[in-house]
Amino acid sequence: MSPEHGESGNQGFRILLIDDNVDANESMGSLLTMLGYDVRMANDGDTGLQIAIDFRPHLVLSDIGLPGMSGYQLAPALRQAAGQRKLVLAAATGYGFASDAARIIDAGFDFHFVKPLDAEALLAFVARQCALAIPGAGTAADAAPAR
Repeated sequence: MSPEHGESGNQGFRILLIDDNVDANESMGSLLTMLGYDVRMANDGDTGLQIAIDFRPHLVLSDIGLPGMSGYQLAPALRQAAGQRKLVLAAATGYGFASDAARIIDAGFDFHFVKPLDAEALLAFVARQCALAIPGAGTAADAAPAR
């Protein structure tokens, strides 16, 4: 683990991963847990929403093409469940056309990443979100907002 990801200050930053690719979800979850993040995982939108209600994540990284409730349906439901609490929603999907990106943002996601994900870029994004949500977490270099 490299110090640029600020693993020493990640405790308390809650991440919910929602993806029907179980292996990818578990791999990313294990990596983020090793870096000190508090991680929960779901493999469908309905389960993800239920976990989010109790877990109260700072960041949700979700696929769009999920069984049952799609990511498009999930985003507004997550926003409603969060109420006034700040919640960052990031879509990680194979849907990479400009029209897909617009629909994803319109659904309520803050960020759109196209699979396959660049692990270093994703870890830097997570570190930035952690630094923004928890003062003193991560490193100063990670504090710039990303879009």
